[in-house]
Amino acid sequence: MIVGVETKKPTLAVIGAGCGGTAMAGHLALAGYDVALYNRSRARIASFQGRGRIELRGKIEGGGQLSYIGSDLERAMAGRSAIMIVTTATGHRPLAQKMAPHLQDGQVVLLNPGRTFGALEFRHVIRTSGCAADVIVAEANTLTYVSRVLVPGTAIIKAVKKQVSVSALCADDTSSLLDRLGEAFPQFVPAGSFLETSLGNIGAMFHPTIALLNKDRILRKLPFDFYTEGVTRETARYLEQVDRERGAVAEALGVQPLTVTQWLSSRYGLERADIYTMLRSNPNYRGVKAPTTLDHRYLWEDVPMGLVPISDVAGAVVFLASPAANMITGASLMIDGGWTAQ
Repeated sequence: MIVGVETKKPTLAVIGAGCGGTAMAGHLALAGYDVALYNRSRARIASFQGRGRIELRGKIEGGGQLSYIGSDLERAMAGRSAIMIVTTATGHRPLAQKMAPHLQDGQVVLLNPGRTFGALEFRHVIRTSGCAADVIVAEANTLTYVSRVLVPGTAIIKAVKKQVSVSALCADDTSSLLDRLGEAFPQFVPAGSFLETSLGNIGAMFHPTIALLNKDRILRKLPFDFYTEGVTRETARYLEQVDRERGAVAEALGVQPLTVTQWLSSRYGLERADIYTMLRSNPNYRGVKAPTTLDHRYLWEDVPMGLVPISDVAGAVVFLASPAANMITGASLMIDGGWTAQ
């Protein structure tokens, strides 16, 4: 039996001690949940592993005691009713391979977020890696928190999104997922399918476009707020083009994810306006600094795990002069890692 499945309060494992994982684990522990935190690198968790506690600042203030912090994946997962993966999407495949032998019947695995088709890839990898356990694999279309790590073990939470769309890979399992996690995450709302969450990947719209259209400032290491200062009216117009392509792909597949402006309104409670106005005026984005290098997850995660799948599907189902393809080409020229072809 998985501990927590038959009880009201789930037991959770958070996989990844970066910005999102630290915020999530700390928030859950502060709310009284039994939480284990795993991180592959011991160096990231060494300074707070001994005290077993995460401190939060910003929108949520306080500290939470965790039942386990460490780099033993099997121990972190054992008996947990839900496993929350909060890593970059580039880590999903190796994590699935490592987790496959340790997954147990009845567990939920939720990718926070799944980026584009993340849950589909994750289930494929655990099955081909020998996992026969009956588990629910699911994805969120965005991370619940806007957060940054101040020092290891302490996160500042700038915002908690008002809504986060989630879907199990098998849509019939989404209600079970929400029964399990709805109390811990009241902002979770059911999506129609994983196609809706995957094609609702807003990070793939924002991050590469804003980063590449501000590449000169980034390469010169000029400080600026990524969203509120990085978006000009020209940048916003390009974002609209990329978003229209995403919408056309979604429509061809029979789903209707939120547009960028609908997403900003529902997730942050903003008044509907154009993309430029909404990004520039979003108080939750103020102080979110731009990277000082293009060797950053905004490109090496959001392009291959976000834009590339959307562009590939676009080529198969619609005929467009693709803004997404232009972003992919531009990113490939900036960072030579071979990931676009992969």
